[in-house]
Amino acid sequence: MATDFADDLIEELLERTSKGEQLTKLCKDPRMPKRSTVYRWIDEGGEFAGRFRAARARGVHALAEECLVIADEKATDAIQVADKRVRIDTRLRLAGKWLASEYGDKIAVQNETTVTHRYDLDNLDEAALTDLERILAHAQRGEGSAGAQEPASLH
Repeated sequence: MATDFADDLIEELLERTSKGEQLTKLCKDPRMPKRSTVYRWIDEGGEFAGRFRAARARGVHALAEECLVIADEKATDAIQVADKRVRIDTRLRLAGKWLASEYGDKIAVQNETTVTHRYDLDNLDEAALTDLERILAHAQRGEGSAGAQEPASLH
């Protein structure tokens, strides 16, 4: 990463990112690099990219912790309650996108599929296997007929 920025400013950028500060806001600081420059450094890979990703992950944890602070704030009316809800929801949604492995929605997939074979192919004679191959070849080419009957040898 070729940079015109002093190491102490890069360290500050990473520190502020790890505290959950938005990159857009951070890059408005005239001492800091532009947002596009930071993303270019990330795209180039290397040490900065890894350090930035680690700082971003710590920043996501900071956002999640901030939700607790917001939740504990006293609300005296429905408007304040709604405001708190929006602020918390926004942070949690961002955390779920930015660090999905820890804050993303967990999806449990359970599959209890049972496969039942209609025909025991091991017991078919040569003629029945030939008929079956012909049917499958026609079906694969889309030549099947809705009214076609199965060969008698398959029953």
